[in-house]
Amino acid sequence: MLNHLPASRRTSRRVLTGLLLAVGLALTATAASASGTAEEIANFSTGDPATDPGTEGIAVTGDGTVYVTANNADGGQVWTLAPGADTPAVLTTLIPPTGGAGFGALGIHIDGDDLLVATHTLADPELNGVWRVNIATGAAEHIAGTEVIGLPNDITTAGPNIYVTDSVTGAVWVIDGDDVRPFAQDPLLEGVGALVPGVPIGANGIDSFGNRLYVANLEKGLVVEIKINGRDAGVAKLYATVDGAPDGLEVNHRGQPHIVSISTNALIRVSPDGNTTIIEDSTVLDAPASVTFGKGRGHKTAYVVNFSISEGFPGVLLPSDVGPSVVAVHP
Repeated sequence: MLNHLPASRRTSRRVLTGLLLAVGLALTATAASASGTAEEIANFSTGDPATDPGTEGIAVTGDGTVYVTANNADGGQVWTLAPGADTPAVLTTLIPPTGGAGFGALGIHIDGDDLLVATHTLADPELNGVWRVNIATGAAEHIAGTEVIGLPNDITTAGPNIYVTDSVTGAVWVIDGDDVRPFAQDPLLEGVGALVPGVPIGANGIDSFGNRLYVANLEKGLVVEIKINGRDAGVAKLYATVDGAPDGLEVNHRGQPHIVSISTNALIRVSPDGNTTIIEDSTVLDAPASVTFGKGRGHKTAYVVNFSISEGFPGVLLPSDVGPSVVAVHP
């Protein structure tokens, strides 16, 4: 089922169709609505959906530079988009075209002067796991021991530690110095095996706030909270249920998790009481995969990266022909 990266978008369309049909996710979100102002920053469409890059993860630095993970015929890469630019530059290639047979470069997170990137590949297991990429030079180093993570999907930090979701086992791993180990595993983090028979896809987007982790479960439509008790994890708790398929997750400055639903083209805020509010569901969203927030004065602005696969699924995903792109949603 997992093809080489040049065919990743066709593969993703096929498996996501099975996911949404089997799980029966709703196509229209029922949460309360609040309108933001959305603008497209950059569009990466080639004009042919079959050759469009699969843009997955997003991060933004204090000067407004946007970083995106992208998978195309050139491999699994990290792109950089300077403020005001609409054409990306390649910062680094983590998985070459010959090292595909997987989902490629996925979640991305800023850690000081570096980027942390989660990658998934089966053709070359030594490339699987987590990479540390120097923002200034693009020099990349694979973090030893992370190649054992089944399907590393998204990534965050809390204190000195790095936390990574493993979608296929329904777990969160921790990188604690040289120690790489499972941190939390719970049925709330597990998928239901709809993507590929026998291969559940559960824990997806992740972020931290204080001593807590928040994780989105794509197949079950959940936001899960896990307390960090030093080296140990607290009991995983249901924080909220979400209409649609929650993919990326980021917590804002007030501690409110925000998720993007890939099935309903929505950016959703989750309040402490578990209620959800649609922040944006306009035509600028197209199967959004990840969300992050700006820094400094722009900390209230949400940046969303579109995976853009809805055009292949009429009647399954909400229609949109925006294409792979980056969108800024202002409050």
